[in-house]
Amino acid sequence: MTLTRRLLLLALISVLPAIVIWTYTEVSLRRAREAEVNDLAIRQAQLVGAELERVCDGIHSLLLAVDETPSIRAFDTAACSPYLKAIQEKVPYILSFVAMDISGHIRCRPLGTIDTQHYFADRAYFHEALSRLGFVVGDYTPVFEEGGLAPQPVLPLALPIWNDRGDVVGVLAAALDLAWLNQKVKERTVPENGSVTVADRRGIMIVQHPHPERMLGKLLPQEYLAQASAKTIGTAETISADGLKRIVGYIPLAVPPRDIYVNVGLSTKAAFASINQAARRGFMLIAAALILALSLSALLSRAFITKPFEIVTDGIRAWRQGDYQARIDLPGKSGEFGILGRAFNDLMDDVAERQHALQASEERARLALEAGHMGTWWYDPNKGVGGWSTQATAMLGFPHASEVMDHQHWLDILHPEDLDRVVRKWHDSVKNQGDYQDEYRIRLPNGDLRWINSRGRVFFDIQKRPVYFIGIFQDITEQKHAEEQQRFFLDELNHRVKNTLTTVQSIASQTLRTTETSAQFKEAFEGRLLALSKTHNLLTRKSWREAELRDVAEQELAPYRKQGDERVVLNGPNVRLPARYAINLGLVLHELVTNAAKYGALSTNAGHLDMNWTVVQNEDRPDQLRIHWTESGGPPVAPPKRQGFGSRLIRRSIEGELGGYMVLNFAEGGVSYDISVPLAHASKASDSKVDSTFEINPVLPS
Repeated sequence: MTLTRRLLLLALISVLPAIVIWTYTEVSLRRAREAEVNDLAIRQAQLVGAELERVCDGIHSLLLAVDETPSIRAFDTAACSPYLKAIQEKVPYILSFVAMDISGHIRCRPLGTIDTQHYFADRAYFHEALSRLGFVVGDYTPVFEEGGLAPQPVLPLALPIWNDRGDVVGVLAAALDLAWLNQKVKERTVPENGSVTVADRRGIMIVQHPHPERMLGKLLPQEYLAQASAKTIGTAETISADGLKRIVGYIPLAVPPRDIYVNVGLSTKAAFASINQAARRGFMLIAAALILALSLSALLSRAFITKPFEIVTDGIRAWRQGDYQARIDLPGKSGEFGILGRAFNDLMDDVAERQHALQASEERARLALEAGHMGTWWYDPNKGVGGWSTQATAMLGFPHASEVMDHQHWLDILHPEDLDRVVRKWHDSVKNQGDYQDEYRIRLPNGDLRWINSRGRVFFDIQKRPVYFIGIFQDITEQKHAEEQQRFFLDELNHRVKNTLTTVQSIASQTLRTTETSAQFKEAFEGRLLALSKTHNLLTRKSWREAELRDVAEQELAPYRKQGDERVVLNGPNVRLPARYAINLGLVLHELVTNAAKYGALSTNAGHLDMNWTVVQNEDRPDQLRIHWTESGGPPVAPPKRQGFGSRLIRRSIEGELGGYMVLNFAEGGVSYDISVPLAHASKASDSKVDSTFEINPVLPS
């Protein structure tokens, strides 16, 4: 290959980094965009699920109200039918209400008629409502005969009817208009160029966009049925009913809203349009740069390479013919060729100087080995002996007598687990007639283990037989320890970040479901995040190993405690909590303090709050941390009508995350909590005047 062609090849290679960077950037952007689109698809599916839950919750509330009507409970047709008709007219998306007795006879409906000739007890929602004794969502129904409706697809929702004695006497059902539901979901949740599919537990589609007229009431495609039976939310790439390629985010039947499958598709063409356009621009720029580089290289190669190269080769040819007075005469601005010409001119004068430089280089190499804590080794396979340099024996703590050792001694100091691999690598280096490199452990005379990074080369005779091995090795024990410690810290950090993100996600999701306005959500969410942040601060000061229960409690109650004020009392021994325990108990105490400040003892000046904790030791089972939270002197308390997220968070943290239990008492004088949490390990203090300190295994049941 000529030098000109090599120059052109070099120009081509010079553009390769740009191509590699462009390719890497393109792949990274596409992966990031793909992850973003997948996340967006899941969030859109969750939005549809939330909208369906909102609709079902509204109908549930309406049925509960209707169920309390005396005429419905008594099946008074003359009174209940006009009542149902009036309600149905106010709720146009409910096509009909039907009250059936326990035998499945129609007793009340907006038409004002009863039907004792037909039985509708065979309806799936009828049986399910009676078996669950609660609100149920039925299956796709093309004709709601019990409501006296013309053929029209509906989704029945039902609730048992109780009489005044608390006995179930029938079922109250409502027919949700699926045409209205399709329009509602489309208006509120379907993105541009997107699709949405909702199916009941049998896999029958009840909401579909686009082309609802073709797909409504039909069985889901096979790939959607597989998604519906999945255990968790996910994404998939598929071809939608309209022929467009989409990324689908789906919510299976087992995930809320339960018994309803939801998927939302986003157009891949629209999602990746900007990235594709940027990729085309980048490719065109790289192609233009490549063409320009090749053109300039071809034009300049003759003037700056070919002609100087001919002058150099003429001078070398003269030397080979014995003209040792010949010189390479290049113009003063010949660049690298001028340097090359001067180097050839000075070659003979530099032989002696180069020999001296070689000796100096060897000395520098020896000093470099000492400075880098390295040593040399050698091995003669014909004699079966080898050895280490003085630097090597001193570095590893061997006596100078061990600078020479036989083959068996070498094998004896190798770690048994590394022995076979080390021997195999030696044989491979001989077989492949190449260099040798390996990392292994050796055992020192005092029993310590050292990690060695060994590099060497095999020398062969004319018959290609190995005659000598020589190389260097370096003690990398500290490096290995540092790598292990780094991996440990990275795994620990990854574990803690995942746990924290999971906690924040759960708090946000549950708070959103239990608040009605953005202001309420902001206040509740910020309060819970602040509690989590305070606990994290405590853990950070302790390097994320533990936190004192007293510190967690004091930071939550600090705004309500004043100097000399005994309205808030904390009493208990020192208890060190691992990170998982501290986070969960921090959230629990935040909810208890918030409730006390809003509704309990801390909402008045006369209120009093006692928080006491003890540790109950057991011989045959884990010790128990008992926390007693007692409020008094506040407003009168009564059990709440419904359980909010704060109460669910307290119970889930204690009973679910920490494996304990909780007893809640709404006494007339004030609310009280009795909490018990198992401790995995306990260590007793030797001094009786010092509180016992408990350490808990951070690996907890999920």
